[in-house]
Amino acid sequence: MTPQDFNRGDDESLSAAARSLHEEWDSPNLWPSIAARLREEERASTLRRPWYATSAGMWRLAAAAAVLITLSSATWIMWTRFEPKKPSSSTAAASDERLLTDDAVAEIDRAEAQYVRAIDELTKLARPKLDKADSPLIVNLRERLMTIDAAIDEYRMEIDRNRFNAHLRQQLLWIYQEKRRTLEQVQESNGHAS
Repeated sequence: MTPQDFNRGDDESLSAAARSLHEEWDSPNLWPSIAARLREEERASTLRRPWYATSAGMWRLAAAAAVLITLSSATWIMWTRFEPKKPSSSTAAASDERLLTDDAVAEIDRAEAQYVRAIDELTKLARPKLDKADSPLIVNLRERLMTIDAAIDEYRMEIDRNRFNAHLRQQLLWIYQEKRRTLEQVQESNGHAS
């Protein structure tokens, strides 16, 4: 086919020329090579270094760390310099627990000793009536006295550990008063029974 044949504008001759140019060949490695190149590109994109792994990124991280350290140090210095000094927790706890002075504790101990002697006298008077428990009321009052005595022992141990605790001493006083009332009930109930 010559260029003159194309000048005629004959469609049929153009189609014939195209058919004569058509060639086919075997290419078994075409698609496997394309797939291999795609895998390489994917691997290369995942192996790219992150921004902080570059030298510019490392400088940015170092600068940020320096700023952070400087600010935190300055804040700590200012905090410790201008923060009002507080007593230590053990000192604060000791001053809170010590609600009474030495003189007040001595006076309370004297008054308590007198109160205990008076209760002991009431106990001696009520002992014979408690020992011959002839009524359910007396048995109940005797058990109540045993519970009160156990509570007194517990509070005495706590007060021995913390002599200046006014709350413990107030509770102990209430228990002593309860014992006195119970002993008086023993005396009254037996007095009516006899």
